[in-house]
Amino acid sequence: MSINSIKRLSVFSTIFAFATILHAVVLAAPPSSLVTPTALKTQLSPPSHQPIKLTNQQRLQIQGARQQRDKGIEALLNPSQTTKFKAALQSRQRVRTVLTHLNLNPDQQKQVQSILQTYNQQVKQILSSQASQSTSNPTAATPPTSQPITK
Repeated sequence: MSINSIKRLSVFSTIFAFATILHAVVLAAPPSSLVTPTALKTQLSPPSHQPIKLTNQQRLQIQGARQQRDKGIEALLNPSQTTKFKAALQSRQRVRTVLTHLNLNPDQQKQVQSILQTYNQQVKQILSSQASQSTSNPTAATPPTSQPITK
């Protein structure tokens, strides 16, 4: 009879240990979030930037600056890097991402950095000209509102 009681005690203690461990695992698991906390909602929500409205002239200026930037970078690259760079641009990858995968030497990195700074300054000038135009001409920035016709 003592062997049966030892077996029962062993089985009972094993079940108790598994139940305790399982309970601890369930409590340690992150809660399934049916309701997202407010702090996470603000991180997951898309940015609330308003789209920039550019004139056709400004778009052409930015496009020209971008082409100039790309040509300047291509001139610094060796043939295999140039091939990768062109393919990445055609697949619409970001320039900075592409440049990190090209294994540029330190001299190339400095020259590319200079080209990118020049490009950024050009775009800032174009965008600041847009901002100054919209502040000097507020009716151009806001669409006309319909007024009721009175007789």
